[in-house]
Amino acid sequence: MIRLLPLLAVTLSMPAFADMHKCVDPQGRTIYTDRDCPAAATPAAAPVAAHAGPAPADAPLDILDTGVPVIIQVPGRFAWLDDDTLAITTYADARAKAPWMVRRIVAYDVPSRTSTLLVPRGFVDCTNAGYNLVSLDIGDLESRFAIGSSAAPSKQQFDVWDPAARRLAPAPAEFKAGWHPSACMKPAPEDLGIHDLEGSKKPVRYLQPEHGTLVWGTLDENGHPVGPMLVTPKKKIALALAINDISHDVRWLPFRQAYQLSPGVHDRLLDPPRNQPLVMMDLDGRITRHAMPEGLTRQLDTLNAPAPAEMTATQAGDLVVQPGMAANGGGLYLVQGEQSRRIWCTAKPVPGQARGIDGCAMSQPVAVSPDGCRIAFDARAAGPSANGFPDAPTVKVLTLCDGKLPTAPTAAGRRKSR
Repeated sequence: MIRLLPLLAVTLSMPAFADMHKCVDPQGRTIYTDRDCPAAATPAAAPVAAHAGPAPADAPLDILDTGVPVIIQVPGRFAWLDDDTLAITTYADARAKAPWMVRRIVAYDVPSRTSTLLVPRGFVDCTNAGYNLVSLDIGDLESRFAIGSSAAPSKQQFDVWDPAARRLAPAPAEFKAGWHPSACMKPAPEDLGIHDLEGSKKPVRYLQPEHGTLVWGTLDENGHPVGPMLVTPKKKIALALAINDISHDVRWLPFRQAYQLSPGVHDRLLDPPRNQPLVMMDLDGRITRHAMPEGLTRQLDTLNAPAPAEMTATQAGDLVVQPGMAANGGGLYLVQGEQSRRIWCTAKPVPGQARGIDGCAMSQPVAVSPDGCRIAFDARAAGPSANGFPDAPTVKVLTLCDGKLPTAPTAAGRRKSR
């Protein structure tokens, strides 16, 4: 019982949630905020609950298959360098004894649909597009995994991406000295040695350096632990959050000038089912929550979709990723206001979508471009392989902000063009 007291103290110190307001933003999205509705939003007279809506229909977007294979053994990462460019870790030598150990990095330019070689031997550890920062491992994986290998171990280095010249260059010394090589964040000096900084159990989440940190568990003037706070050099803001509202994957969303603190989650297999809203925080500590539409979760439950579904933010709306086959509701859904539609992995496969039970399988999380207008993911190729690796999935890109999407209704039911 004594062990529960610190947790109880933290719980009692957290801001109350009774004053959450339900608002409708200019794109028709329902949001919940701990303060007054944002200037461009209108109040919505409804209790804080998952909002109802029609069942989603299939509305596939054009699929751009980069043709660049990804490595699923010790997954080779891909990430956005800028709004138009992906860095993709891929195979370097199809004739190698273990091709997945020998890697290179290519830059894929979406507008021109072309790829260029960035690093002949190496792989991506992490990126931070706000600082054009890329952490690389130069070399191969043979020294780590090949029995009896005499290959030299790979070496980590920081580079910066030059969008105009479309090339990488050595990063200034300040990055080597103060930035974490596998998280591409600037932590406190004592945390540089934590191997898995994002998965650390420390009560801190590092934001972009100019935005401060999220901390919790510190003591107030009476010696009691306090709840989550936004801490910057100029201010400390108590946040209307529980500790469980902050995931390990805290993402900066430059297109919303906010942070995604945790994704929305629907998991019907739990008892009771888990329905967690997407939680975001702006730079003033304002908290908003987006509920996953009830029409979507109801359909996923009816189709016996494997759990869980996760919802993350994009510029065009919120993106729901549901694992599984199309017949069981698997795929990517775009949520706009009260509506949602399946934009990939549709019941009737479209050009670029593979058939079969594993046609919609992904090996890595979806990557959202810095402007929120494009998403990249890996999936099996729809036709015969042209890259020499027939069993390897390739990176696909969907563009969300090109004017082809149906517009979302506003609070008054009007259509709003982007």
